Amino acid sequence: RKEAGAVRKVEKLRKRLMNEHHQTGERKRAILELDQLGSEDAIYALLGRFTYHTPGSIVDEDEKQLVFDVLRRKGAAAIPALEEYVVNEKTIYWPLRTLTELAGEDRAVEILLEALDSLPDRWEQSMERMANLVSSMRDFQHPKILERLILLSADEFEEIRFLSVDGLSTFEGPGAVDAIMERLLDPEETVRIKTYIMDLLLERGWNVKRFKKRLTDHLPEGFFIDDTGAIQRR
Repeated sequence: RKEAGAVRKVEKLRKRLMNEHHQTGERKRAILELDQLGSEDAIYALLGRFTYHTPGSIVDEDEKQLVFDVLRRKGAAAIPALEEYVVNEKTIYWPLRTLTELAGEDRAVEILLEALDSLPDRWEQSMERMANLVSSMRDFQHPKILERLILLSADEFEEIRFLSVDGLSTFEGPGAVDAIMERLLDPEETVRIKTYIMDLLLERGWNVKRFKKRLTDHLPEGFFIDDTGAIQRR
C-alpha cells in the first residue's frame, strides 16, 4: 500500500511538471518534491521536463537547468534512469549531457550507440529518434563515434547522411575527410549534401589537393579547386 502511494505521488508530480500551462513556480516545486522522493521513478519523471519547451525561453532554460543541477547532485544514483531514458526516449540532449557528466564520456558513448542499435525499425518515430541520436554524436570526439559516423555517412536515408557529414566535420584526420569526400564523389548524392560539403570546405579551408583529379567532374556548379588544393567559388 505504501509503495502504491509512492507511485501515485510520483505520477501526480509528473503531471504537474509536464503541464506547460502551470506557473513556473509550481513546476519548480514539483521538481524539488521529486528530488526529495529520490526514487528511480521520481528521477525518470524529472527527465520528462527536458521533452518540451515553454513559451518563455528564459523560464524554459531556467527550469531545465534546475533539473540538470538536481540530477548532478544525485550523482551515481541518477545514472540508471538517465541510461534508460537515453536508450528509450526521443529528446536526449539534456539527459545525454547529464549522463556524460556523471558517468563519463566512454559510458555515454556506449549508451548512445546502444540506443542506436536498439531502434526497432526505420518507420517515422524510429527515424526521428535515429536523427536525434546521430545529431547528438557531434558532441563527442570519440573513436567509436568517428567509426559509426563513417558507416552512417553512407546510410540509405538522406537526413542520416546529412547529419553524419555534419558530425564528421567536427573531426580532424583522413578518416573523416575521406568519408566526406566519398559523399561528394557519389554521383547519386543529393545536391543538398554536396552543397553543404562545399560550404564546409570553403569555411574550413580544407585542402583537397589529393582528391583534385577525382573531384573535378563532381563539384557542384559554381565551384572549382585552385592550384593550392583549396575550394573556391567561381
